[in-house]
Parts: sequence; C-alpha cells; structure tokens
Amino acid sequence: MAFSSAMVGCGSDAVAPGQAGIASGSGGAGATIDDGGKGGAPVADSGLGFDEPRPSGSCSRPIRNGPLPGKESFTVLTPSDTLFPFTKHWIGVFSIDADSGVEGDQRFIGGESLTDLDNDGDLDYAIGQRTDIGGGMVWFEYCGSDQWIRHYVGTGHRTTAGGGAMDVNGDGFVDLVMSDSWYRNPGGSTDAVRMAGTWQRYVIANLDVEENIVGDVNNDKKPDLLYFMTGLDSQWWTPGAKPTEPWTIGDVFSTHPQRQGGAVGDIDGDGKNDILNGNQWWYRNVDGDGMTWEEVHIDAGAAFDNEPLTNLGDLDGDGDMDLVMITHWGGDTGARVAWFENVDGKGQSFTMHLLDSGLGWLHTIVPADFDNDGDLDLYVGTNVGPQWIWENDGKGHFTKHTAALDFRGHGARVGDVDCDGDLDVVGSPWGDPNEGGETSHPPRDAVYLQNMCVEMGACQPLFVRPHEITFQKEWPYVCKR
Repeated sequence: MAFSSAMVGCGSDAVAPGQAGIASGSGGAGATIDDGGKGGAPVADSGLGFDEPRPSGSCSRPIRNGPLPGKESFTVLTPSDTLFPFTKHWIGVFSIDADSGVEGDQRFIGGESLTDLDNDGDLDYAIGQRTDIGGGMVWFEYCGSDQWIRHYVGTGHRTTAGGGAMDVNGDGFVDLVMSDSWYRNPGGSTDAVRMAGTWQRYVIANLDVEENIVGDVNNDKKPDLLYFMTGLDSQWWTPGAKPTEPWTIGDVFSTHPQRQGGAVGDIDGDGKNDILNGNQWWYRNVDGDGMTWEEVHIDAGAAFDNEPLTNLGDLDGDGDMDLVMITHWGGDTGARVAWFENVDGKGQSFTMHLLDSGLGWLHTIVPADFDNDGDLDLYVGTNVGPQWIWENDGKGHFTKHTAALDFRGHGARVGDVDCDGDLDVVGSPWGDPNEGGETSHPPRDAVYLQNMCVEMGACQPLFVRPHEITFQKEWPYVCKR
C-alpha cells in the first residue's frame, strides 16, 4: 500500500488502530465556536440565510444556503475550466479563543488534516499553530459548502509546522497529532465529539519538527509517524502498547537529514513500505519491520533542488511507484515541478521529467484523480495565489490547468469532502509575511475548493479509489453513501 501526502476519501470507516501517549493536560475550558451566529443555541431566524436543520446528528447547527455576509466573494468559480471546475467557499479563520471574539494571530498555521473527526460520513478539517506564537488547535465540522463550524481542540503541543491525523488508541475515532503530542478524539458518538470542548493531550516524544508524516512504516497495518526537521536525523516512531505510555522510536536515519520532503510507500514493489527522503535518497525497508534499511541513491535527484516537497504515485500507469517533487525554497523564480519515472520498477533507476518552473512559493503536491478517468493528475499548491492541476493522459504526459486564481495552498489537503464522487481541496494560510507574498494577499482564511466535475457533468462519480492514491497524512477512508 502506498501513502502520499495529503488525501483521504469521504466516509465513516473505522481507521486502523494504534496506541500512544503520556497524559499531559492541555489546559483551558473548551468551547464550540459557531462562525455563522453568536452563542451555542441554534439560530432559527438570524438573517444569515439558514436552511432547515439537517436530521439529528448530521450537523451541530442549522445549515446556511449561502455564504456568511461579507464572505460572498469566496463563492465564485475561479476560473471557469470545463475539465477541472472548482467553486471556492469560505471555511473560517484560526482562533482558539471562543469567548472574546478576537480571531487571534493568523501566522504559522500548519498541522492540517482532512478526515472524518465526528464519524458522520463526511470530511472535517483541522489546523494548528506553531508553538512560539501561542500554539493551539481547532477543527472545522463540515455542514455544507458554505458552512463549517469551528470547534476547539486544545493547546500545549510543540511544533514548527507539522501535524496530521490517525487513530492512535484504536477506538474508531480519528485523533490529531502535532509533532510532540497527540490529541485524543473524545469519541463515543458524533454529538459527543462536537460538544466535547478540550481534547486530552498526550506526549509522543521530546520533538519539535517541520514535517511529521503518517504512514505504516513497519508494515503492521497500523499508522506510524515519520519525522523530518533541520538539525534532526530523520526518524520514525510508533505508538506504545497503551495510550498512556510513551511512543517507541523505530529507527533513526543518521545520513542525509532533511527539513521536509518525505513520503512512505512501496518504491521497489516488494510489498513492503519504504521511505522517500528528499530529492536524492530513499530507504528500502529490507525486512519490512522498519528496522533494517538499505540506502538507495536517486540518480536524477542531483538535478533537483534540495529539501523539496515530495509524494508518491503511479504516474505513467505501468504498475510501479513514481516520485513527484516541488521546490519550496526557490521563491518566485526558482520553484519547479517534476516527476521522477521509476524506470526499472525497483527504484534503482529514475528519469526526471520537469513540468514547470518559476511558479512561486510552492508547498503542496498531491497525485490524485481529479477528473475520474482512472489516472493520477497532479495538484500543485502555492502558499498564496494560483493553484494548478496537471492533467495526466494516463502515461505520464501532462497538460497544465489553473484550478484557482487566489487560494491558500501551503499545506492543502485533498479528499471527497461532500461525498459526491469527485475530489475536493481544502487549504489554509501559512501566514508568514516574509514568504510568498502573503502580506499582499489578505485575508488569511481557510478555504474549500469544491470540485464541480460531477455536478457539471464533466465526469462520472467515483467513490472507491485504488490504494496508491490513499494518502499518508490521514489514514485511508472509503467514501460511503
């Protein structure tokens, strides 16, 4: 099974179980924040355009039939692409203060995940903040294209940027991870998750990382965490036998440390997940248990910039795992997009195919089938501004399309949010004013790009997708209708 970096399907399947953590309380009373009205009671006639409430358990608030006043500009088709048509919708902004109404510091937002946190059958969205400017984590309950309800998770984690989602304690409810900590989903029922307030925080290890990647490193059908950070040897950790115990370190890669740019998947085709480590190296999982590794050089990697964002997928339809990369640090002139063809199918020989360059501050690359034609297209996201999809002809020949003109794609996630059988995109701002023109492109909102491929008749719905495009940031789901 291969894991790429940013996608799950839509649904309510229980995820693979694991165990973890040392209790470390997260402080502060939790609260539910309704971005469409004031207070916790349902709004019968607020003037904000609410529809009738959904059946019990389907949403914690009545549903709006249009955007929140002042956010109408988000709900537009940008641009009108007949093959990859997206409408843009406002989700909300990051804030952990439920009482003051102050939206808080919108810088350094990471830890993104797109997964079904309340087990209601659709995908929700979670984000967290870097530690040194306050930290904290929230999740947005999906109620409809124009209504996402913000809920508090907690504070106390330590992270530079990384985060994700996985079922740590095996109770069937997805938990959230942020570098050194995991937040336990209150579980029990859909309503219990929505009304819980603060989620209990547990410590994983004494780490503060740029990127933590969820994937099955030791091939036990349970999720592990792979960590990358400047000045830190790449390493992976696995949950312990009990939720209250610390995690166990699996192995440390003392050569070729990376700030970012990892992925977990079967690169050599032997049925065991391997580790991609930046632009020039991958580690072959010799015995499959994640404890014995063979270092393999990527021959074409020297032609690509160091510390890229990476992913895995079969781009040319020949049944083996190829690599995809974007350069983040190239800025407005140097950023590049490329895919690396796995020539021998065993990861011993690669050929680089450069798709584009000079695209700005790129920070997301996801191989996924956006037009439901059975091959993997490429979504490429910038920190702020245009977002692109490269259409695949099934053999690794690509045509570039603009999916959105103004979007926040620093850590965008892909999945079938609305369960209509095509893949959507959700993104939020990183918020660093020194990177990628974020100061000149306010506001700093989380935004949902709804794929209208099925609605507009451009493609047929597709609900079950092959393993090579279930992604590592969240444990796999299959959309249920």
